[in-house]
Parts: sequence; C-alpha cells; structure tokens
Amino acid sequence: MKSPTMTDVAERAGVSHATVSRIVNGRPGVSATAEAKVRAAMAELQYLAPPSSQRPGRNARTKRLRRYVAFLTFDRSFAEHSSFVASVYEGARRAAMEKDFVVSLLSLDGYDSVPDWIHPRNLDGLLLHGLRSRGHLTRTAEEIPSLWLTTHGDGSEDSVLPGNEQVGAIAARYLSEKRHQRVAAVGIEPDNPSYRVRMESFVSTARGLGMKVRSVAPTKRGLERAAGPEKMEAAIGKILSLPRKERPTALFLPSDYMTAQAHFACRKLGASPGKDFAFVSCDNESAYLEGLFPRPVTIDLGTEARGRLAFQMLLSRIEDPTRDRRATLLLDPVLVER
Repeated sequence: MKSPTMTDVAERAGVSHATVSRIVNGRPGVSATAEAKVRAAMAELQYLAPPSSQRPGRNARTKRLRRYVAFLTFDRSFAEHSSFVASVYEGARRAAMEKDFVVSLLSLDGYDSVPDWIHPRNLDGLLLHGLRSRGHLTRTAEEIPSLWLTTHGDGSEDSVLPGNEQVGAIAARYLSEKRHQRVAAVGIEPDNPSYRVRMESFVSTARGLGMKVRSVAPTKRGLERAAGPEKMEAAIGKILSLPRKERPTALFLPSDYMTAQAHFACRKLGASPGKDFAFVSCDNESAYLEGLFPRPVTIDLGTEARGRLAFQMLLSRIEDPTRDRRATLLLDPVLVER
C-alpha cells in the first residue's frame, strides 16, 4: 500500500499543501480550525511526516535544531478512544513545541510490525499508547528512547499512567455516599490490564465499605470473538436475570466506551438507565457520553496534562539515554458529576 503524502492530507482536510507543510514543520500562521482539520486527516490517513533529513528545502540549521517524536497507538486504542488519545497527543504536542520538537501521531492498528522508518536515525523518541509490550517493536526501534502512556504487559520503560487503582476506589466511594448497597463492576475486555485494575480496585473498595458487590463479565459460550455490544448485552442480561432483591442498583464500568454500550443494552432489554441502574464510568470521553440520558458520572484522567508530562519525561530520557532507572508517574483522577 502506498504511504500517504502531504498532498493526500491536504485533499482530505480541504486545505492547501502549504498549510499542511506549515503544521508539519511547526511554523506559525495557521488557524486553529485548519490545524484541527489537518491533524484529524493525518490521524485518519495514518500519515507521519518524514524526518527533516528527507525533506526538501530544509537548511542545515533547521535540520540540527528540529527533533522528532512519534506518538504510536496500538490495539484499536485510537479507533475506539479517538478523543481521549487526541487530548493526550495535544498535551504532548504543545509541550514539544516549546522545546522545538515535532510530535506526529500514527495508529498502527493494521500493522503486523512497526514500519522500517521508525528508526533511531529518523526519530529521537517514541510515545506508546496501547496494550502490547515492547516485543511488538522491531529490534531497531528498541534503540529509540520511549515512554508508555498506558498500563501494559511490560514494565521495562518509563511511563505516565492513570491512577487505575484510584479510579476504582473513587467510583466505589461515590456510590457508597449515594447509599447504594448492591453494586456491580461490569467488564467485557478481560485482557486489558488498565480495566482489570480498575475493576479489582472497585470490588475491593466496595467490599471494604460493606457493600454487596459483584464482578460481571459475559461467560456465555461462543462469545469469545463476539463484538463489544453483543458481549455487553450478555453481561447486562446476566444482571437482569437476578432476583429483584439481589440485583445491583448501580454499575461501575471501566470506560465510557463500555458505558455507552451498557446504556444501549439496558434499553434493548427493557431496563432504564438512571432508574434501574445508576452508572459510574471512566475516561470523560464526551464522544460517548453526550448522547446518553441521564448522562453518567465519569472519572477524568487528566489527559492533556498526561500528554505534557509524558513528553517532559521522554525528553529527560532522550537527553540522558544512559539513565537506567525506570520512572513511573501516576496522575490523580477526578470525579466529574453533571
């Protein structure tokens, strides 16, 4: 497949080639609206700007000063959580501009391996968002300083992570304050370590507060490869099959993406969100929450601040590559109630 070009980005965004060039090269003179269109087109086309050494018209001083970081997403994290990822990316991009770095966003959902141009001679650093461990990267790419933005299967690199244990505890305490005695944690992605930690923390905290708590997941045979909505319908159906006196009155879901599916499943099965179940969710992704009524309580993970801190930590690693002490920074989640 032919790699997308600046011309392709310009056509998709409905702007000129010069406008795309200004954004890619970090030059001023572009409106916020035009930049948003170009950034969206770049992500959609999976376009990553080539390194300065491969661009025409770049003088030696610019080549020496401008540096590049790739923000790579895996495992459908951009497709399913685009607004979340975009906010993290924006924080990293703004912090990078202050240090004369360019950060480019690329989704690798459809790739079996990382493209060859992700190489130390082209990139100064990597920001990684997804579930896969370092083994997903090529041996060459392993030489590039990197930082994870998600909980994943390998703890060998620096990371800026959401406080997943705090998320579960905050949700449980909130429902306890609202006098819910029977609650459930509902999840459909058992392989996601972030979601798993959030649910385990919720269950543990709820029990400590004297609440009757269940952990609910679809267990029906044949659902292993089913789509998310089908799995969620099975999980909600499992709850609705309980006797009324045993049924939870509030549900915790580890992401807004799942909460949107749960609302739909409830209505499809004859239950009323807000009436039969109160909801507490996580991520504060308006794309999933705006159409829900009543709008669920959610927990914000400080995405833009996370992106800014991630770049600052990555820059520290870039400037001191010999540092072998792993650093992990956890951000404090905040409950958002409307």
